[in-house]
Amino acid sequence: HTNSVKVDGVVFNEKVCLTIDATKEINIELTKHAAGEVQFLLLQGKPINEPVVQHGPFVMNTQDEIRDAFRDYSRTKFGGWPWPRDDMVFAQDKGRFALIDGVETRPGEKSCMSADSC
Repeated sequence: HTNSVKVDGVVFNEKVCLTIDATKEINIELTKHAAGEVQFLLLQGKPINEPVVQHGPFVMNTQDEIRDAFRDYSRTKFGGWPWPRDDMVFAQDKGRFALIDGVETRPGEKSCMSADSC
């Protein structure tokens, strides 16, 4: 496989989800036959010792909370989704921004939430 990677001696030729113990050293290397790039998404977190329920994009503690989240989303689109589609994608060079009352603001810019605050 052109994008093979070896993690602690085990070769992976496809996308996988691995749980790695952060207190132990591991070896990650491209196999000798690797010809393309390999990408990793590394996430870390501490156990919260609470139940976790996940459905779609929602992660809560109970099924009831998941149902509430779906109801809230159906009703408000997370507070008023301003885009014409649910799966909007913007050009990578656009950078971070928010759309508030039809006005784009960027991190570090002063934003006016209402006429009284400007």
